[in-house]
Amino acid sequence: MTKKHQVPVSVRPAIKALRRLLVHPKDKQEKEEVTDCVYKIPCSNCETTYIGETGRKFGSRLKEHKTEVEATTSKPFTRSQHISSLSEQNKSALTDHARHDNHIINWSESTILDRESNKRYQMN
Repeated sequence: MTKKHQVPVSVRPAIKALRRLLVHPKDKQEKEEVTDCVYKIPCSNCETTYIGETGRKFGSRLKEHKTEVEATTSKPFTRSQHISSLSEQNKSALTDHARHDNHIINWSESTILDRESNKRYQMN
C-alpha cells in the first residue's frame, strides 16, 4: 500500500520560454555602427594582424584606415624614393605594414574583438 503525500505542485507556463525565443527587445547592431570597441584587421599576405581601439563608430575608423593605406600605397616611387619612404612613420602600424612590406590588407575580414560598455573607464 502506497502512502500519498500532500505536496502542492505547480506547473510553469510555457509563455516565458516562448517570449525568450520570439521577443528580442533590441535590434542587432551592424558591425560598422559599433562604438567603444577593440578591433582586428588582418593582412591578406601574412599572419600579421593590426589591433586597434576606437571610441567612435568602427565603420568610420575603418574608412580612415583604408583612406590612409590607399593614399600611401598608390603613389608610384622610384627606387630611391621608395627606400627613403621606408624610414617614414605613418599614423598607424597598419599603414606602415602595407607600405613597407607591399602587402594587401584584408578589409572584409576585419572584426570587433571586444567592447567597453563602461563609459567611466578610459584608457590613457
